[in-house]
Amino acid sequence: MRAHVATGLILLLATAGRIACAAAAQNYTPPTTEAFLKSVRSYPFVADAARRERIHDGVPKLGRCMTSVDVRKLIGDPDFGFVAYKAGTEGKVPAMVIWNYILEKKAATETEPGSRVVVWFDMQAKLQAVTVHGAPDLEATVSRTSRSCT
Repeated sequence: MRAHVATGLILLLATAGRIACAAAAQNYTPPTTEAFLKSVRSYPFVADAARRERIHDGVPKLGRCMTSVDVRKLIGDPDFGFVAYKAGTEGKVPAMVIWNYILEKKAATETEPGSRVVVWFDMQAKLQAVTVHGAPDLEATVSRTSRSCT
């Protein structure tokens, strides 16, 4: 009898652990813009080869309504992110969560833009759009398939 209770307890705790890990993954908060800028040691900043390859391989696989967890599995953690608020709400009503993946940043204050991937999520952490700046080869791979998220 004790063995059955112990086994049941272990299974219950394992399930609770998996749920907690999934919830923690959904609650991921990326670094701030300021934290990213402070981390750049010199300019031009260029993402390392492995990161660039992961982003280049993963971006074509991104699809509307993917979860933020799935996006992180494909292309890794963003360099920085922030919440965009609805216009006219004085920063009180969030509208989107925006993650930035920097491929290249030429200077601290750029007059000539670098290259980056921007991933836009709704407030339920579902991917809504992907934009690519300064990398036309990658831009051509972005899916434009429209579908509603449930």
